Amino acid sequence: MEVYTEKMKLWEEYFSSSIEHKMKVYAEKMKLWEESIYSSLDKVVEAKKKTETFVESHLQDQTRFNECFFETIDHFKLQSENKTEMYDTKMNTLLDSFSSTIQELSEAERKIENTMQASLHQEQNRFDASFDKLVELSNRFNTSLQEIALKEQKDKQIRPAFFSTLSKTFVLSNSNKVLIFEGVKVNRGGGYDPLSGIFTAKRDGLYHFSCVIYGESGKGVGYQLNKNDLLYVRGYSNNGEYGASSISVLVELKKGDRVYIKHRHSGQTEAVIGNDHSSFGGYFLQD
Repeated sequence: MEVYTEKMKLWEEYFSSSIEHKMKVYAEKMKLWEESIYSSLDKVVEAKKKTETFVESHLQDQTRFNECFFETIDHFKLQSENKTEMYDTKMNTLLDSFSSTIQELSEAERKIENTMQASLHQEQNRFDASFDKLVELSNRFNTSLQEIALKEQKDKQIRPAFFSTLSKTFVLSNSNKVLIFEGVKVNRGGGYDPLSGIFTAKRDGLYHFSCVIYGESGKGVGYQLNKNDLLYVRGYSNNGEYGASSISVLVELKKGDRVYIKHRHSGQTEAVIGNDHSSFGGYFLQD
């Protein structure tokens, strides 16, 4: 019983001590909680004050904003009216300028059109004149071609022939001098040139040439017949009293070939008697 009583006493002491400790702990926690509650309440009050201050400031700002907004609207309306009036003036000015420009463009276009029509008319006249000249030149060209063709045909039909004599005594002083028989008696086809003493073939074919040289009394004359620039045949008149000699040759010629008589004694002065005693001639035989 004593043991039991002793245990109960110990248990009561422990329980009492534990309760006191827990109550102390709870008391401290309550105190901390109360302090926390008060602190939170202070913060809430402070936040409420700040909120009220913010709301009041916001309302003031809103009021100022509204006032500024309405002032801006009024100013904008006024500016808009002024700008509109200014823009109307500028627009009217631009429209007037645009209308004037359109009139100027229309006038310029009309002038350009008139100028182009006049220019086109002038160009048409120039073209017609040029075309007429071209037609005229074409007709002339065709006529010339026809004349050339007829002439060629006539030349082919004509059998070239010439005969020319020496009217005056001809003095030969070097071997390159051509004898010029200027007294033309016959010149069919116009192949012989009395100014140069040269016959030029007008058509291809076989030709016959002859030459009579009558030398001065007591002096001989050396001469030759040339085809183009080459010797074809030589001739010589003796040195007797009134001596004369002749050559007679057949020559195959092409159109444009030249035939003439020239002196061949270099460094000697010799004379060919004229007065129609000396002569040079030739004629076409056949193709």
